[in-house]
Amino acid sequence: MPGGRRSSRRRAALAANVALALAGMLLIALAGAMGQSWTDRHFLPAFAWPRGVQIGIVQAMRVLLALFGLFLLLFVRPRVARAVKAGRGGRLLAASLSAALAVTAALGVTEGVLRTQTWRATQERWGKEPLRRRDDLTGWTFIPNHRGTAVGEGRAIDYAMDRFGYRSAGPPLDLDRPTIVLAGESILLGYGLPSRDTIAVRLEATTGLQVANLSVNAYATDQIFMRLRRELPRFRRPAAVVIPFVPMLFDRNLDQDRPHLDAELRWHAARRPPLRLVELARRVLRYRSAASIDEGVATTQAVLRATLALARARGARLLIVVPQFQPEDPSERAIRERVLDAAHIPYLPVPLEPGWRVAADRHPNARGAEAIAAAIGRALARSGN
Repeated sequence: MPGGRRSSRRRAALAANVALALAGMLLIALAGAMGQSWTDRHFLPAFAWPRGVQIGIVQAMRVLLALFGLFLLLFVRPRVARAVKAGRGGRLLAASLSAALAVTAALGVTEGVLRTQTWRATQERWGKEPLRRRDDLTGWTFIPNHRGTAVGEGRAIDYAMDRFGYRSAGPPLDLDRPTIVLAGESILLGYGLPSRDTIAVRLEATTGLQVANLSVNAYATDQIFMRLRRELPRFRRPAAVVIPFVPMLFDRNLDQDRPHLDAELRWHAARRPPLRLVELARRVLRYRSAASIDEGVATTQAVLRATLALARARGARLLIVVPQFQPEDPSERAIRERVLDAAHIPYLPVPLEPGWRVAADRHPNARGAEAIAAAIGRALARSGN
């Protein structure tokens, strides 16, 4: 009988030894697989931080995985094997189960608390100028007939919205006049800039045409299209439609936690994640599967083609503006080439100097906005608009 117990303990110790060795080697192998190529495939450029910071976070995770794998191999594995062989396996198993249950309970409580809170889309921001309101079609728009002030770079930034919720810098729009329609996100809106420095105001001064700024903060390409499709019919003589494509914002096009379109241009309501804790972790790390990136590329290309058709149907030229701070990061260039060049979608590249950005974030400053407006003006002049 004692010999049988010893034999059983040896088998259990061997099993624990093998299991922990495999777990440690698996973690080390995963860390090894998370190289630069894997990172470039699954982590798109982020607007929130420079690419170097983003890559640094991923590499730190890689190091932690490898260290934990080594910890299992070199520290945990031999001690567990000795404890099991010495007959202390029951106590060890009980302690392990207790720890596992505690971790599981903590995760469950955290998930439960998250579910008691109002779930917001990744790009939703409420209570901050320019103020937004909910919109069933696109997720959010600006509050019409509203004027508010925010502080940026130590100065007051005035955000005035007209009766349609467009950023306004002067008299009411004349819907019968030839008009350049800007439909974009925060860059075309002129976030962080006083009205006089925005692309819209500078473009109006350059071309002599009326400019309507339909842009809304944090919009993805499909949201821009949905808003434009709804708003464009009110302009009787649209001369041109200008929309942006910003490679470092492409990640936004993959979000499905807001109203969104698919590659067939079918509308879908916002999707809520089955596990909010997992989704929060994904948002922090900005991980994307290869399939979701492929879907995002196809949808973006379909939306851009549909926007071109929409503008042409109204007798207007479509100009896709690609503002790009120099030097262009390889990851951003790869997105531009895959989405635009590979699909033969024409666009206007606008290189921007590194210093032409707002100090507090990565939006173009007045000098950057001036360069974008000048490039748009030259392109429209060449086309006869």
